[in-house]
Amino acid sequence: MKNKLFKLLCIIVILYCTNLLSVSMVYNFRIAQITKQFNLENEENNTTIIALLYDEFFKKSTGETQNFAGPFGTLIFKHESFYLRMDTAYAHITNKKDNLITYSGNQTDDILFTLGYNFYKKHHHLMTFSGLFGLPTHKIHALQHTDFGYAQNSFGLQFDGSYSYNQDRKNILLYGARYIRFIPRIANDINDTKYKFSTGNLVDLFIANKNTFGNHGLEYGYTLKFDFGAKVYPNFSNIIEKINYIRSNFYAVYKYNFKIKDIENKLFLNLGYGFDHVPKTFGNKYIITLWGAWNITF
Repeated sequence: MKNKLFKLLCIIVILYCTNLLSVSMVYNFRIAQITKQFNLENEENNTTIIALLYDEFFKKSTGETQNFAGPFGTLIFKHESFYLRMDTAYAHITNKKDNLITYSGNQTDDILFTLGYNFYKKHHHLMTFSGLFGLPTHKIHALQHTDFGYAQNSFGLQFDGSYSYNQDRKNILLYGARYIRFIPRIANDINDTKYKFSTGNLVDLFIANKNTFGNHGLEYGYTLKFDFGAKVYPNFSNIIEKINYIRSNFYAVYKYNFKIKDIENKLFLNLGYGFDHVPKTFGNKYIITLWGAWNITF
């Protein structure tokens, strides 16, 4: 009986102290929208390779801090009105509480596939409908320590588009919406007790404005993220409800286009700031994201 009570106390502490809704770069809607535009707008070339380095810092309301840094890779193929995108990432993670390191390690993100179709394409307006499918690369660690990647199979739908204010496409409004469902999976806690765990549902809304000045570009925008329906069985619903979140993110990205031996290249430099509206007790007080990318299209 005492052993059962101890295990119950341990999992309650883990659920309270760990953010069950793990950090993932491949599911970052802003990065996906920013980096895919160059490929879809380029009429002649069909393949894009994106190499990205990022550093994301989280300051939680509890005083805990998390830092994720590493490389992110993307490959995009385009054929007529269709495109296929593959994303994956890697992170070095540092988790601190009261200036003491509580977790440090290296993990891989999920692998995310996106298949899309440009169903409406005019000079001023482009609209795309896409399906998404995610694959985990490791077990769920969220009931033990800080996790990178959702580590669950997922599927979803995405709608996005762009509208140009003028003929030369120098000023463009960007928008998008996305829904992703995560499939429950077995996860172990620190006592090696098995639980059926799911992140639940993820909804993203995106709006931005892009301006181009010769080879230079500036984009600034906003995303609103809803994560809801997280589940763990045996049930701890009173805790799970406090972990589901609503998050705002603002960003600005500078872009520079150039050619190397007739091959299209683009550099990106991004700064983002975000925070959680809910939960107040266990959410993120602020999130700072820095990343730079090199995009090659041929």
